[in-house]
Amino acid sequence: MSPAHQPRILFVLRYHVSTLTGGAEVKAWALATELAKRGWDVHYASEMNRVPAPNPRDGVTLHALPEDSSYWRGNRRPLRALMRELNPDVVYNRVFDLYTLHAMEEAPPPALTVWAVASDQDAAIGQAMLNLWKTTPAFLFLKRWPVHLFWAWSALRGARQAKLVISQYRGQYDRLRKHGIESVILPNSHEPVPESEVQSHDGIPMLLWVGSLKALKQPEIFFELARRLSDVPAEFVLVGQVQQPDYEPILAKAQAELKNFTYLGFVPRHEVGRLFAQSHVHLKTSLFEALPETFVQAWMRGVPVISLNVDPDGLLADKGLGICVHSVDEFERELRSLLADPARRRDIGRRARAYAVQEYDLEANIKKFERLLVERGVRLPER
Repeated sequence: MSPAHQPRILFVLRYHVSTLTGGAEVKAWALATELAKRGWDVHYASEMNRVPAPNPRDGVTLHALPEDSSYWRGNRRPLRALMRELNPDVVYNRVFDLYTLHAMEEAPPPALTVWAVASDQDAAIGQAMLNLWKTTPAFLFLKRWPVHLFWAWSALRGARQAKLVISQYRGQYDRLRKHGIESVILPNSHEPVPESEVQSHDGIPMLLWVGSLKALKQPEIFFELARRLSDVPAEFVLVGQVQQPDYEPILAKAQAELKNFTYLGFVPRHEVGRLFAQSHVHLKTSLFEALPETFVQAWMRGVPVISLNVDPDGLLADKGLGICVHSVDEFERELRSLLADPARRRDIGRRARAYAVQEYDLEANIKKFERLLVERGVRLPER
């Protein structure tokens, strides 16, 4: 009897969730581990000088690429060698950087190359450079802008070579078309969340902020809201690592001055889920984002979102899954209003939960992903 067919997929990202728990890394790892459960031979290449044990992890074989590689060449040669060793049927890249180009160009010619969009500024080089200027100290921007411009142009070149491009929602799809890139919409996925983990308690409200402390995420606005609402019985909880050193003194000042603020630092993803289940409102203060992973984590647990400007496809304003605000003053007003009206908060949470269960079901979206691969000639595992 011949052995069962087992297609091989290689994920190529700069980081793995064991080194950085960004939304792109979380989503890529969720897809990788789920495909492993469905009979795929799954491999994941990222920058790590030593692969953590155990390996394979959750059914996925990890491969180390050198850290701190050349700004201009990246890890192209090590990735090329790995591609030749593994000869994958599918190569998957998420995020928009040098790896987008290298993953597409170093993949074996028969392989199906997939690029999944991570941010709304992906492919929009001018906007990306403007946002970099807004979120980087001037001296660092002036020092590094040629590198970032080179990465952006390289990534765009790679994205245009992908045989399958995946966008997360309609607005993202439309923006990619303006840059000459056709995509297929496949929503974010999230593992099922049982009713027992849906927010239900009426204690002192917990207001949860989750993300890395850097200029893009604007955690200082969260601190400002905690100051302004010091008269309200509520707990402001922040989860995430400091990624820009400038935020260390800002964080220390908030810890020293704000009696209603708690900093938990880095928290593993499964424990973040438990925090969402305990929280009452999720606050998002980012300068820009696509569809944040934390939105889906909150909605799955019946937690409404208040977001500063970020509202993909109008899910907050039009579908009533939360509130989109456009200034810190408006953020304060809406947060006070929501905290004073638990019935409204629960109503928004129920609506958000129902929508998330329908749209972001992991099993359904994995099947859609596999169907996209089959339509492009990939044989699925024999089950």
